[in-house]
Amino acid sequence: MSVSRKGVTGGSALRPANPPDLDVWVGRAGEEALSEVDEIAREALPEHWSRAQLGQSLRAGYELRVCRFQGRIVAYLLSQDVVDETHIMQLAVRRAWRRRGMASVLLQCLKRDKRHQRAICLEVRASNEAARALYLRRGFELLARRPGYYQPRAGKLREDALLMRCAL
Repeated sequence: MSVSRKGVTGGSALRPANPPDLDVWVGRAGEEALSEVDEIAREALPEHWSRAQLGQSLRAGYELRVCRFQGRIVAYLLSQDVVDETHIMQLAVRRAWRRRGMASVLLQCLKRDKRHQRAICLEVRASNEAARALYLRRGFELLARRPGYYQPRAGKLREDALLMRCAL
């Protein structure tokens, strides 16, 4: 399925691994997508950015990739190029769409689009085992631990981040 929307450029229909017959449109998006992206961020990320911060990041040159199913955004990836590396700032999937291959498809598209870069880097919560496993399966390696990187969640201490990198 291919969706055409104002502000969306360069997309393609892809078939994630689970379920195999699901057509999902993946491509770049702009500020017109921020309402849905903000909704996903609030649901998925403990320390999500505000809609205004997301808009500022796009105006500053960050790139937004989205997965759409039947015109609705079900996952997104926000990245920033820094010299010869791409840094994943956020990757989030709607709760109902998790474990269906959306994050893998977004990573696959980012790797394809950024093959001219030296690497893709990211930080992930040390406790986020599902995300860590996904990144390892997708070719990322653990580089370092950043103690106390993440703000504390209710009743918990600050949490370490794991710095991961995938050479391209």
